[in-house]
Amino acid sequence: MKIGMGYDVHQLIRGRKLVLGGVRVLYEKGLLGHSDADVLVHAVIDALLGAAHLGDIGRLYPDSDP
Repeated sequence: MKIGMGYDVHQLIRGRKLVLGGVRVLYEKGLLGHSDADVLVHAVIDALLGAAHLGDIGRLYPDSDP
């Protein structure tokens, strides 16, 4: 059995949509990020990549990659 742990954090700001787990949540603020900033999905992907010894989501998809 392999275990991976993932996390993701983004700042809440006005003017962005809040998406958690691929679901839009009605709220006055959203998460700032260069992608959809979906912290739930990103944390799950990070955990899966870690368990597979494939690095993390930031290494595979860096901020510098449009």
